[in-house]
Amino acid sequence: MTGQPAAPRQHRPSDTAAGWQGSAFRAVLVSLLLIGALLGISRLQGPMVRLHGTPLTAERAPDFSGLLDTQGRRFSWQAERGRAVLVFFGYTHCPDVCPLTLSALRQSLDRMGSLRRNVRVIFVSLDPVRDTPAVLHAYLDAFIPDAVGLRGPLKDVAQSARQWGISWRRVNTTHGDYWIDHTAAVTLVGPRGHLRARYGYGQLADPAWLAADLHAILSRP
Repeated sequence: MTGQPAAPRQHRPSDTAAGWQGSAFRAVLVSLLLIGALLGISRLQGPMVRLHGTPLTAERAPDFSGLLDTQGRRFSWQAERGRAVLVFFGYTHCPDVCPLTLSALRQSLDRMGSLRRNVRVIFVSLDPVRDTPAVLHAYLDAFIPDAVGLRGPLKDVAQSARQWGISWRRVNTTHGDYWIDHTAAVTLVGPRGHLRARYGYGQLADPAWLAADLHAILSRP
């Protein structure tokens, strides 16, 4: 006896609807999981802040190994936790860029209001022979009294400059004197000790720009 071929299975409307609803549910679930993951990452990283300076990779700021402040103390990033830190390499005999940069920083800091106490300026001397602790202290006191001046042996200064991306060289004059050609840039370190942005002198021309950047990173939750 020859059997009858089986009739093709008919999909009922209810089967189709159930399959569609299951797929839609899975899609919604996956979307919610992705959104949750993205929100979690963004909370870990913190909200994005658009700065006037040139953005830097958020790496931990280098230490100042071998350098001491004008009181003979080592600098500690842990002690600056919660502060925005502005780092500048220069020297007290600098005829133009250094005093102009420090003046620009002071103008920005004057706009900080109550947040001013949460900003630290670090000035690293590229000329430790002439920049004795007394000379460096008096120089910074004329611009930003609470700035920290760091100095040390030339080999340690050179190593620190490399770590911070600062190029410099001594240029001898015909009169037996010398001046220092160096990168004139201010580096902003965030309250958690990570690099945030770099400012050339042109980016410091308007004191409101840096003040706005400092407010932005200090006001983050």
